[in-house]
Amino acid sequence: MANNTFDNRKFMDYAINHVNDDHWKEMVQIVQANTTIRDVSDVTLLDYNPKGMEVIVARNNRDEQKIQINFPCVLNSPMTLDQYL
Repeated sequence: MANNTFDNRKFMDYAINHVNDDHWKEMVQIVQANTTIRDVSDVTLLDYNPKGMEVIVARNNRDEQKIQINFPCVLNSPMTLDQYL
């Protein structure tokens, strides 16, 4: 099935937009739990793959930075991202 592969850009874009629109609090918690960054003012999911996700983190009174957050285990499909939110 095409939706089970990470090269299905239509589904990936849908998932990224959904996370950015509806899971802001969870993304802040993920950044705080997986990095030393505590003063998070905003998080934007840029992309993800089986091993992790790339996000832009805005910090209070600081510049934004792009970071990679690894998943605890490899995702089997792009649809399993929600198990980490």
